[in-house]
Amino acid sequence: MFKKIVIFLVFSLVMVGVVSAVGITDFKAPDNFEDVGDGVYVLYDSSKNPNQILSVIAYTEHDAEDYITNDTENNYTVFEGENNTYNFVDESVGEKGTFELIEVDGVKFIIDFAKRGIDDKTDFNETFNSLMEFNKLNNVNSTEWV
Repeated sequence: MFKKIVIFLVFSLVMVGVVSAVGITDFKAPDNFEDVGDGVYVLYDSSKNPNQILSVIAYTEHDAEDYITNDTENNYTVFEGENNTYNFVDESVGEKGTFELIEVDGVKFIIDFAKRGIDDKTDFNETFNSLMEFNKLNNVNSTEWV
């Protein structure tokens, strides 16, 4: 009987850990970003056109490699910032933005803020500020990357 109780308690602890793991939909988006599902949030302008898109992506080595590697063939350029943050220009789809690699409760994510239009390839203030607001809302310290 004692053995069954111990096994049940161990199993319960494991299940609580699995259930409490952070997922892509568990984050808070900055004000005025509308949740459209599956870890994607959209900030619309006054004409109801997408202004910025926030994507919370479950980390994989393959996705991270795609994000942080320049691809001249596809006109994708990435600029490394500080604390696991990066800026990018993707001319093939006409976007620029800011992303970071984070780890929360042992689970890794890519947090991507993208904006349509690449007229100024050096101004990332909007997407970077949205990323910093995201970090504050979610108590994310972008320097904590393992």
